[in-house]
Amino acid sequence: MKHTSKVVLLSIMGILLFGSYMTLATAQTPPVDTPIGENNYQGSIAGNETSQFTFRNRFQFRIRTNVSLELDMDVEVDQVGDREFELEINTQEQAELTIRINGSDENLGLENGTQVQARNQNRYRYQEQFRLNISCDEPVEAKLSLKTEDSEAKWAYYDEDKEDWVTVESSYQDGVLTAETNHFSVWTVLTPDESSIPAYSLIGFVTIGSIMGLLIITKKKK
Repeated sequence: MKHTSKVVLLSIMGILLFGSYMTLATAQTPPVDTPIGENNYQGSIAGNETSQFTFRNRFQFRIRTNVSLELDMDVEVDQVGDREFELEINTQEQAELTIRINGSDENLGLENGTQVQARNQNRYRYQEQFRLNISCDEPVEAKLSLKTEDSEAKWAYYDEDKEDWVTVESSYQDGVLTAETNHFSVWTVLTPDESSIPAYSLIGFVTIGSIMGLLIITKKKK
């Protein structure tokens, strides 16, 4: 009886260890890359899997989703160049996802090197040449990740109602800039403009200068 119990216990432990190994092996297995010889791709993405596409041997796109998706993607590879972009998306139902990526948008002030003022009054430069227009027909929770050498950069989206750019909390680790969002629209990556003084700082300087001026005038009158 004791021998049988030991055999059963060892069998259970073996099954658990094997299951853990298989889970780890699966998690570490990189996704199969699908080469795309053009700028666009249309097809289905399986749920609970990671899919990877390389457009014209230059632009790499990786997507992880919890449900199956219908993907319609277009990348202006000659504009964005050799980049790596990753999208994690969670939604409740099977959805249709549309992605358009290019390097500029004159209507929104996104041209290489142009200055952009965000809602927080800070000024940025558009240097990454990465403009993302993304939409989904279902509510989403998503994570955007772009490989970049600029550790000070910020993800930002365009608020169409207020017609301004809004930077969001972004993290930088191992050369990847990441932000989380619960909505899709036009997104980009902006770099802080060190050559300009933020508007709120300018107001502070003016205020301090005015106070000092008043103190000097008051002192002279005495």
